[in-house]
Amino acid sequence: MLSIVITLLLVASFFIISSSYFNTKEISTLSSQCNENDGEIILEIHNHLTSEYSFECK
Repeated sequence: MLSIVITLLLVASFFIISSSYFNTKEISTLSSQCNENDGEIILEIHNHLTSEYSFECK
């Protein structure tokens, strides 16, 4: 039973870390594209654990 719980925790943490990593890469790409177009970046992070965010380039 303990091994199942540990495995589930490892899988859940892997998904959270992966999601956070790819969101960070996406924000970086969007920011650099916005800067190339001389835009103003408006970024609001709604959830730090999952890196849920909204991005706008004006």
